[in-house]
Amino acid sequence: MALNWPSLTLSDEYAIRSQRDLTLNVSIDQLVNLAINLNSVLLEPLNYTSDTLSNFATIVRRGATRVFLDIYWNSRTRIWQLCPFIPDNSSSGFNVTASDSNDNAIFVYDGKAYTCDTTITFSKFLSDVLRNQWIDSTDDNLNAQTIVLTMNLRSAKAAAILGIGHEGSDASKVNQATTSIPNLQSGSATSTAASAVNTDIITEDDFDNLAVQIDNALRKYVYTPVMLNLDRSKALTWNDTGASSQGWPLLENVLLKDFYRVLFSFGDIEVPRSEYDTNLDADYIFSNDDIPYSGTGVISYTSKFSSSELNAITSPVCTISNGNDISITSTGAALKPSWLIASDTSANPFSAAAMLQYMKCGFSPVLNATLGSSSDILQYVITALESSRWSWMAGQPTEQPDSTPTNGATPITGGSGDVQRCAALTESGWAVENCYSKYKVACRVAKSPYNWTLSQKKVSYYDAIDACTGDTVLSLPRTALQNTMLQILRQSDVGSDPVWIDMNSIERANCWVSGGPGATCIYNSAHRESIAVVVPTIAAVVVAVLLALTLCSKLLGWKQVKARRKRRRIVKKFGEMEYDGVPS
Repeated sequence: MALNWPSLTLSDEYAIRSQRDLTLNVSIDQLVNLAINLNSVLLEPLNYTSDTLSNFATIVRRGATRVFLDIYWNSRTRIWQLCPFIPDNSSSGFNVTASDSNDNAIFVYDGKAYTCDTTITFSKFLSDVLRNQWIDSTDDNLNAQTIVLTMNLRSAKAAAILGIGHEGSDASKVNQATTSIPNLQSGSATSTAASAVNTDIITEDDFDNLAVQIDNALRKYVYTPVMLNLDRSKALTWNDTGASSQGWPLLENVLLKDFYRVLFSFGDIEVPRSEYDTNLDADYIFSNDDIPYSGTGVISYTSKFSSSELNAITSPVCTISNGNDISITSTGAALKPSWLIASDTSANPFSAAAMLQYMKCGFSPVLNATLGSSSDILQYVITALESSRWSWMAGQPTEQPDSTPTNGATPITGGSGDVQRCAALTESGWAVENCYSKYKVACRVAKSPYNWTLSQKKVSYYDAIDACTGDTVLSLPRTALQNTMLQILRQSDVGSDPVWIDMNSIERANCWVSGGPGATCIYNSAHRESIAVVVPTIAAVVVAVLLALTLCSKLLGWKQVKARRKRRRIVKKFGEMEYDGVPS
């Protein structure tokens, strides 16, 4: 079912957009945002239907940038599907044709009923949900984001068909009925399918490998292992200490220069290689070695932090050690700030405070709990999305009318007035302050992402650049972990006072940018409602020839090989943004 999402306030929209913008100079493996397991949180409790999947676009628009999804191998049709079930022998009279796209089957498995749209193949999910509902509706530089989609490969289970109905059929009503549900495990389940239909419904594309299906649906929007290797060979990748041949590209390069929207990776692989060989997808889909879903740096809720530490929201529980490693206070564990995730459970869902603590230490929290009611699920996800905005405090940045007086983008000294267009780090997060107020300034030591100092004097924001001396520069935290390190310094130096950070909307109301008082809005219109620049539909894939040759050598069943070898992608770049020159 589709959840009843509340509308975002303008402050919410500005916070989501500006937090994305400030991370553009961060390598994509160090980004810290909310992650969600679609199966645990949505599909399992709300039904495996198109209605439920319609929540996906809303969730990623509001800030979730990593998604976990179970896809199921139907050994009979050799199709990847989102429904966990196939009809058992007692349901042999039931099949679904392409014309039944609005029909849902109610399966019974292990004594529980599930509503399932058996026509939702992985290929259909890619085209209808990922492409049509999300990418096409956000393909502009105001709203675009890059996500990681981690796929768990599982085998569909044989289950009895209890009934078939149209869109909106609800297995929960069956589960609540007074009559007992047949238990498949006891062999007592029977089929009540209305009629038998033709089983020969496999389309040409359904025979293709996962990489082929992804390419057919999303082609120019996918960042692949082949592209990563090329970026590394061209010195376009970074880690926590700087340029690295083993690092990852900056978000700006992936999203706003090459327009890639999705990275695909493998999670659990339970399907036997004799049934499906994932080696065929190695040039298109990242492995667990590349983008971890388990192992070092992937933890369960409370396994690294003590309960008292998680509840102590004002006391960070991690420090930087051994260069740029994250040292966990309670355990002494030292981790590199790359693809770190922490997952909760149904028995122990994240609290907002615990979520924020994980983010403050460089972990992306993964929502993994299955809750009972739609209202509980909605509140769980909304709270998590709001808590994942590690930068701005709740209700910030406040909306500024276009008529708010400013002194222009030219730095002014010795002035006075009330210009509510500059951001400061406070005890509770970032907040809009009067640019003429005098605070100390956050100065980052050059080429050291976690080493901060504060200016000796308190100055207005207009004088902030000159307040940073020596090898330090006016800057702002670009990751939650950088924010934590600056917050520790702020508390020890000025107590409850705010400190200026390099974020303002002086030139244009509600357009939050870095670069000091003279920074200009990166969007290309005088009015905030019309500043989107649509990403070209012929966006860039620089390595088209290399990718085509490599994939075609491994995937002999690909269509239109000759055409793909000839295809060249057009690189069309947006203007460069101004940064402090220290990718994090």
